[in-house]
Amino acid sequence: MARRRRWWSPALLAASVALLGGCEGQILDAAKPGGPGPGGGPGGTNNPPATVEQPARSVRVARLTHPQWVSSVQELLRLASPPTALAQTFRADPSQSGFLFDNDARSLSVDEALWGAYQRAAADLAGQVATDATKLGKLLPPGTNTDEARAKAFVESFGLRAHRRPLTAAEVEAYLVLYRKGPAAYATMAPFQAGLRLVLEGFLQSPLFLYRVERSTQAADGKVPLDAYEVASRLSYALWDSMPDDALFTAAREGALTKREGVAEQARRMMKDARARDVVGAYHQVIFDVPRYASIRPSTTRFPTVTAKLSASAAKENALFVDSVVFKREGRFQDLLTSRDTFVDDELARVYGLSGTFTADFVPVTLDATQRRGVLTQVGFLASHATSVDPDPIHRGVFLSEHLLCQKIGAPPANIPALPAPNGRTNREVVTSHTEAPGSVCASCHSTLINPLGFPFEKFDAVGGFRTTDNGHPVDATSSPGIGGQRVAVKDALDLSDVLADSQAVHECYARHWVEFLSGRPAATEDTALVSRLGKLSQAGQLSIVDLVVEVVTGVGFVNRHLEELP
Repeated sequence: MARRRRWWSPALLAASVALLGGCEGQILDAAKPGGPGPGGGPGGTNNPPATVEQPARSVRVARLTHPQWVSSVQELLRLASPPTALAQTFRADPSQSGFLFDNDARSLSVDEALWGAYQRAAADLAGQVATDATKLGKLLPPGTNTDEARAKAFVESFGLRAHRRPLTAAEVEAYLVLYRKGPAAYATMAPFQAGLRLVLEGFLQSPLFLYRVERSTQAADGKVPLDAYEVASRLSYALWDSMPDDALFTAAREGALTKREGVAEQARRMMKDARARDVVGAYHQVIFDVPRYASIRPSTTRFPTVTAKLSASAAKENALFVDSVVFKREGRFQDLLTSRDTFVDDELARVYGLSGTFTADFVPVTLDATQRRGVLTQVGFLASHATSVDPDPIHRGVFLSEHLLCQKIGAPPANIPALPAPNGRTNREVVTSHTEAPGSVCASCHSTLINPLGFPFEKFDAVGGFRTTDNGHPVDATSSPGIGGQRVAVKDALDLSDVLADSQAVHECYARHWVEFLSGRPAATEDTALVSRLGKLSQAGQLSIVDLVVEVVTGVGFVNRHLEELP
């Protein structure tokens, strides 16, 4: 209970109010969903597409996601391990309807429960650091004499990293007020350490740490350029999910981030870091719906050689495959859809029908060109979009429509009956009769949008194994799905993968998802010109995936804000 009183100590509360000043109202308003943003007001989703690349409306004050808080705290305090256990006490963030990712700034608010968790975490972390000479020593700048001078130097150097910009003189003094009150709050500690403990609590509870605040207001050429430190923060949280490192702060201080070349140089440096690999992996986990792999539960009667580790093996294959294409091969989006090179363990080797000796260790292989091509013919996608006994062309088709073509499929009507028993029919015949009956409520979507995208995968069973017959009949995998506004005849999944890999609409959808993910907001009409340009370049094979990411974060819309966000 003593600790609880310290979180709410008058000294800490008074100083926090002084530090925040007029910022709190902006933060609370900007964090609310439903404010100015994509689709709201002029330039929203109901207006004509933009023909010139420009910034879209977004919140000016974006709260850190929980993973960003964890990584930022670890970097800020120079901890040996991430404070994951503390973040597990935070209430879960809500999902934003219609948005694939979990970083939509419009929904990332702070309620009383989360604020209390932030306070408890700040007190815990400050206590750990201030009472450990080694941990505190990593944060203290050298070359100062008196305790007051050392405290000021600490506030200035630590504050630059905590606020992600240099502190003003007033902010430095406000934190020094906290420092001077520290000995009274922690009477059993040495005065210097007690003061820094309260200062650390203040920094870790400050909205200027918990939120990414963009204060630039000077308009130029119809937009608001971000200052160098704001660009550094956008870069670091987009590409690393964490705070800027020393090199980014140096680039900001020296003005390198005010030029496109400087931003591109830093972005390419950052893409070589392991943290970027994690972020790129996280993006593709969402795009390929990898969390769904955990639901793979094939019938042990129908598939007796498949074990319970199939879902984990499939997820590992996807991660290794994506990492290899993006970073080791410096590949393009087409490669994700068409490459036969992947990684397997003994579990996957059995499903793929590979000869040779395999163990629990993953090894690189090249799959049969007559059966496999790209991520859509790998076990993870196929088995996670299947029932326990049969392939599921409905959900396979919905996935392609929404994730690769950016065509949202509406929710099905209520009380749709389950698929009937085959009674000697193929899976395709059962699905067709059930969903495409003339005049039925299901037919319009299934016959034109969903089924034509799902049926090309009928040559793969419920665990992703290749097959040529179904229930004693030859498999029919032909189809004519709508792609890029045209009907395209395909004979199977291999054909479809090639068509998707060559479609500008698919490349634009992939680029659009990157814009959403890196910007932390849904795509807006202002993004149209950028998405179109990147889609064309990607479809033409002129951009690797890394190049595409760099193009997004160096674009006009990433380093500027929309005029309507002026205060």
